[in-house]
Amino acid sequence: MTAGNSRATKIISIGGGWVANTRHIPSLKHSGLYEVIGAISNNAGRAKATQEKHQLAHADTVINFTSGWQAEAEAVMIGTIPHVHAEIATQALNAGKHVLTEKPMTVEQEDAKKLEALAREKNLTLAVVHNFQYARASQRVRHMLASGELGEVKAIYGVQLCNHERNIPDWCDQLPLGLFYDEAPHFYYLFRWLAGGDITLLDASVWESKAPGRNTPRMVSAEYASHADVPVYLHINFESSITEWHVTIVAEKATVDIDVWRDILVTLPNDGAHSAKDIMMTSVKGSYQHWLGVLTGGFRYIRGTHLYGNVEIVTRFHRAMHGEDSLQGMNPAEGQKVIGLMHEVVEKAARH
Repeated sequence: MTAGNSRATKIISIGGGWVANTRHIPSLKHSGLYEVIGAISNNAGRAKATQEKHQLAHADTVINFTSGWQAEAEAVMIGTIPHVHAEIATQALNAGKHVLTEKPMTVEQEDAKKLEALAREKNLTLAVVHNFQYARASQRVRHMLASGELGEVKAIYGVQLCNHERNIPDWCDQLPLGLFYDEAPHFYYLFRWLAGGDITLLDASVWESKAPGRNTPRMVSAEYASHADVPVYLHINFESSITEWHVTIVAEKATVDIDVWRDILVTLPNDGAHSAKDIMMTSVKGSYQHWLGVLTGGFRYIRGTHLYGNVEIVTRFHRAMHGEDSLQGMNPAEGQKVIGLMHEVVEKAARH
């Protein structure tokens, strides 16, 4: 708890699905900064289940931020489908509540601009859950980059393989390019952090699905250049036989791989002449770091603390509510940048 702000901030969790129950509410509680006073979901069963699972005082199916127990909240955390982020955030801001919303910030770019303007007008904090940049593996990379341990960054790669047999909600296909619009935000805020700001689209292609009625494509590929002329590559395969998610930074002194799903960092030093000894050491170091990460990550999962940077997100949100400049990588401007990058692919990519 920050000095002078020892009272827990009253907050409402909105949404009764997976992200609210397994990421948002556990992170809010784990931070020790909030009192989650209730849950709201348009599904009565989910609202009740969320209330019981997390032992909350209240649950409801209707938003009424100016009356009853909901009026007591100082902030809301939105974990609904993306289509209603803008509507709920607008209601909350107009009711005087600070807002932390799941990514993407909105579906339409104009809605994101309106939310930022409204938050500024009301003098309220608005932030986006861009969490993986604050996960354990990413925090280690942040330190390595700042200390010069990696040297000059030569290229950044983002690769996702997605097995469509995953439990993917039906509403994803109603988004621009379907599941791409829900999951690509993670790549884009990670790219912007690693590249130090804006990236410029050079080329993009979308391989459309052959499945009837499926808006999610088979593949999306895009190539970018950072302001420092570092190439950035994105490749997502939505019809893969496995599910993996990696961001790899090729640097002068080492190559590091962020295993996003498992929150594992594998660091491989420059292997020089690539001799037999170098090859063996790369294999040993890579295998050791991977399995150590699996083991320690498993313990965190069992303890309920494997939260992928969300505790840092809610902590920074809390600090921002109390006047600190703490929303780096998760402020409304960043949310708009991420949405803009996705719409650029939607509008400009060659279709196959």
